[in-house]
Amino acid sequence: MMKQKIRIRIADPAGNITIFVLDHFERSQYQKIATQLLAMEEFHAEQVAFIKNDDTMEMCGLEFCGNASRSFALICAQNRGISGRAVMTVNVSGSSEPLRVSIDTDTNYTRIKMPAPLSVTSISGCPLECVNGSVLVDLGGISHVVLHNITGTKETFDVIRNFINREFDPPAMGVMFYNDEDSSLVPVVYVKDVDTTYFEGSCGSGSTAVAVALSIGMADGTHSFDFTQPAGDITATAEIVDGSLAAVYIEGPVSISDPVSVEVDL
Repeated sequence: MMKQKIRIRIADPAGNITIFVLDHFERSQYQKIATQLLAMEEFHAEQVAFIKNDDTMEMCGLEFCGNASRSFALICAQNRGISGRAVMTVNVSGSSEPLRVSIDTDTNYTRIKMPAPLSVTSISGCPLECVNGSVLVDLGGISHVVLHNITGTKETFDVIRNFINREFDPPAMGVMFYNDEDSSLVPVVYVKDVDTTYFEGSCGSGSTAVAVALSIGMADGTHSFDFTQPAGDITATAEIVDGSLAAVYIEGPVSISDPVSVEVDL
């Protein structure tokens, strides 16, 4: 085992702190590096992403993350010296298609069109009766259960996680504990490959899932939802055309640090 310096940048999209590893590593090394980076308390990070090239990045568990994707687009724009508004196309883990992100390097504001849900399924058969009748939104690289007016606890999450993993086996899953009265959202996410559970500061894909769930049955048009999350706010917008979901966007500001070097064991 040897110490090696690696370069990283810290992104803060609505409190969902993400460490981007700038140096190239093989996937077999992701978990070992990520575990050490997440243990560095000064960063308060919830997840780690690895930049593969100028327009491609992978999350540590190869899951999909909307917040990391829009942060990565801003990094790409900064690397290319783009000033002001632009549209960036990025390739990210958990999405089978490139994603388009509107960015503004003057304000660090980003807006991303999220992957369309592969399915929206009504849940039945869960040991927790309060979960039955809620929906599971499958976004491909991650699936989310949307719960209404249920207090988010680790105990509740673990029961739902075990049920969803047994019945659906997604690469990553979350439970979005949504309060209808004040539009507050507590996101809890589990990534199978790295066996981590986080009560996240915010969740982009989870915000998408809640917007999808809330927009079911709504009239044609654009419907925006402002979700207040533990460490920041995210706006999600659903577009309904001919009675069906046509697109979902999430948006908000992102702050990104300058590159810094840290030491890890390899």
